[in-house]
Amino acid sequence: MNKMTAIMAAIALSATATVGLYGCGGEKEGEALKVFAPDGAPALSVARLYEGELAEKFDVNIVDANTIQTYVSGENAQADIAIMPVNAAVKLLGNGEKYKMLGTVTHGNLYILKKATGEEITLSNLASLVGKTVGVINLANVPGLTFKAILADNDLEFNELKDGAEAASDKVNLKAIDAAEAVPSNADCDYFVVPEPAASTKVSATGGKLSFAGDLQELYEGGEGYPQAVAVAKTSVSADDITAFIDTFDDTKTWLMDVNTSAETIVSAVNSLMYKADYVSTLTANTLTRTVIENSGIGFVTASESKADVLAYMSKINSVASSSFGTPTDAFFYTV
Repeated sequence: MNKMTAIMAAIALSATATVGLYGCGGEKEGEALKVFAPDGAPALSVARLYEGELAEKFDVNIVDANTIQTYVSGENAQADIAIMPVNAAVKLLGNGEKYKMLGTVTHGNLYILKKATGEEITLSNLASLVGKTVGVINLANVPGLTFKAILADNDLEFNELKDGAEAASDKVNLKAIDAAEAVPSNADCDYFVVPEPAASTKVSATGGKLSFAGDLQELYEGGEGYPQAVAVAKTSVSADDITAFIDTFDDTKTWLMDVNTSAETIVSAVNSLMYKADYVSTLTANTLTRTVIENSGIGFVTASESKADVLAYMSKINSVASSSFGTPTDAFFYTV
């Protein structure tokens, strides 16, 4: 064998070894797939993956909700699989080239809280919010966009209180707040839109001075919630691994709702999955009741089954957003 022939043989052998190591999809065979999920309700949906064989197959990392998009961004995105808000997923990944949506993971966890003098809010009296000010945690994203879409669907105009704008007597006034501002002493707001589990925490911490007034999942068209968080996977992830991941959701939900699974066990599981050792989940054993878990809207629905709901939801929030998040292509939705 001459020198050139030997070199070519070595290159061929190296290429063969590389394919064997990484497989057709580009992922190292035998390595756990990296899963990223934001803290809060989405974290509950993967909490059961903290131990056993599934923990060896899926390396789950719980991160600050405000940072989830960084793990699916860039040429070498860290996440093989991620759970993220549907609007962010559509905006960043909606062409289906790098990631595909596997399905909807949560279907709404937003509630209206009232002060002692407030009234219950239903579709029949939604107009009673006209002239009132509603403080919304995360007004610019899913909570605010969903509430705006509900108002628009019911022909109610809204007025954002920003840049010095004054409350209008003929519109529903919306004010961006943080969680610390959703308190009975906040004289600027009559009601608050708060996600679970923070909503239940507020009610408990205020001794009932704040109480539940409305359910955005019931107020949304159809009354069965909306696609809030979705699971996406890199196109390189195998069909077998996708199926294995999807299959975990039912078992996790059963585990979450089992009376023998304590809140302490669930919170401990989530904390063991935090991306960084010094991260601590916002979930606490004192407030994580079965009602809170139910109110978190966890339930996996495949991409093919939830496609129409996602398209309808994106159309609604795009119509009330300051700028469009775009519309996902057919390629974005994973099919078996």
